[in-house]
Amino acid sequence: MPKRILVVEDEQLIGLMLAEEVRDLGCEVTAVVTTGQAAMRAVHRDPPDAVLMDISLAGMLDGIETARMIKARQDIPILFFTGYQDRQMLDRARSVRPAGIVDKLDSPENIRAAIASLLR
Repeated sequence: MPKRILVVEDEQLIGLMLAEEVRDLGCEVTAVVTTGQAAMRAVHRDPPDAVLMDISLAGMLDGIETARMIKARQDIPILFFTGYQDRQMLDRARSVRPAGIVDKLDSPENIRAAIASLLR
């Protein structure tokens, strides 16, 4: 049975590209959502095996707070994606104990490898 992955990314094009990577790795995408609130609803409605989460989301909940709330309800592995290298933000992200943190600007091979390691 393929792993089921939720993609949370406020840049719709990047979210669709991440979803395609997930599918290429033989997994199912439960949803592609753009806000923390939508992510919470998606996890409640159709719990995934793992989450690919943008750290910087628009709206009331950023990716870090959304991940904290998801993990408080269910121990779902979360892989953060970010385009920022702000030390304080990365420290906040690490406090949630993610499966990893990947730079959105990294090479496609490294991003694919990070996603693949999450799915093992």
